[in-house]
Amino acid sequence: MQARDRRLHAIAAARDLGDVRLLARVITAFDVPTLWTSREYGSYDREIIDAAEDALHRLPDGADELRVRLLTSLAIELEGDFDDRGVTAADEAVALARALDRPALLAVALNGRYINGYRSAGDRALRRRLARELLDLATEHDLGAYRVLAHLQLQQTAVSELDLAAATAHLADGSRLADQYGLPLLAQIASWYDGLVHVLAARFDEAERAYVKVSENIGRTGIWSSEDGIVGFGAFCLRLVRGRPGELLDRAAWLSRRWSHVAATADIHALALADVGRVAEARAAVAAAGPIRPDYFFDLATAVRAHRAITLDQRDVAEDAYTALLPYEDHFTGGCTTFATIGPVAQVLGDLAVFLGRPAADAAAHYRPRRPHRRCPRRAALVPPRPRGRGGAGKPRRLTDGRSAAEVGGQAAAFAGGCGGVAPPHSDSPDRRPERSGGRRAGGRLCGGCGGAPPTVIRLTDGRSDRSRVVRVDGARRRWGTI
Repeated sequence: MQARDRRLHAIAAARDLGDVRLLARVITAFDVPTLWTSREYGSYDREIIDAAEDALHRLPDGADELRVRLLTSLAIELEGDFDDRGVTAADEAVALARALDRPALLAVALNGRYINGYRSAGDRALRRRLARELLDLATEHDLGAYRVLAHLQLQQTAVSELDLAAATAHLADGSRLADQYGLPLLAQIASWYDGLVHVLAARFDEAERAYVKVSENIGRTGIWSSEDGIVGFGAFCLRLVRGRPGELLDRAAWLSRRWSHVAATADIHALALADVGRVAEARAAVAAAGPIRPDYFFDLATAVRAHRAITLDQRDVAEDAYTALLPYEDHFTGGCTTFATIGPVAQVLGDLAVFLGRPAADAAAHYRPRRPHRRCPRRAALVPPRPRGRGGAGKPRRLTDGRSAAEVGGQAAAFAGGCGGVAPPHSDSPDRRPERSGGRRAGGRLCGGCGGAPPTVIRLTDGRSDRSRVVRVDGARRRWGTI
């Protein structure tokens, strides 16, 4: 019998006895320091949620410690829900724990608030503050398990900020302490980061092998249930950035069956189907796809949905994705997951702006490099080939100034990435060859940032005509223009 099944049986027995304190202790006995979802991803145990709410309502005055723990249990059960009850429960738990001045209790409550800290783009700073407070608290009061957790939380926030040196250091500290305190699952979940390091360096085969290795290690614990789905999603992202999602059609179909309640799996399946020409089936696969959960997958899953919208020529879906991703413009997709990415959010926004027929200046503003970022790794080939719409008559979409999406996409490639970035290969436009003057070359690929000066001029020649377009970068302002 699985632990959650035992918990449900115990809760039912406690409710039958009518002892609310016993019920509260049964509910909270399951909780341990947790970095990610501690249940089947995308699902909810209604019995546990209802029992927690019932116990909170009936708990007598003076049972403040049980109330903090119950509120935290409820918050963890509701993380990622579209309703804000998880957030309010976590906030109430933190406030009460602070008032009680109980360090161990505050550590529990901070965990519940952190895991509910993915509701908006601005929550990245909140998560960093919570993790730093937890580390200081756990270090001062010798709370070993929470020292491990805090280091791994700080690893997550460092990854989302592309501070890979700090992420690696926190992972090392967290893993060492996890071994010391006998917490293997926490360290193993955090080791998904090994795959992301390979992805960011465009070592895609090594990344997939790393995913499989971590999945096997976690699977042997018998504790988690989502490792196969993580491997499938990660492998799909690797194929998507190389323009070959159809290679994983069978796995994508399995994901959509196994996690049919998770909307993102329908988008994955649709993109794989469309890539092999089965467009009608792709449309059917997403006909009933629901909204994307507001959790650590949000920006990555929404970016995948944006690709689906462009590929299937779904303007309303594209508009929704554009609106949802705008606050994340200076993020890179998947930063909160610490295991997978399909490149900068700004690139996806630029692609959506082109698809939606917005003014060329809008797309250019997204494609323009974000602030310089000393910590950015070389991210060659991370930007997926521009999605090719299959729902129209096959003609290239054109901007208001007459340029096609492919033309702007080629120009933008030199600026892919939130910090100047690395240009991807033009696998979707083999007849287009970039020529350049200025800047420097990184690993055989164009680099407009990451420590190097941005290209002063990039000339892109359309192989189907004698026309050339030049993107000028005017010093630090990096103005765009065409001649």
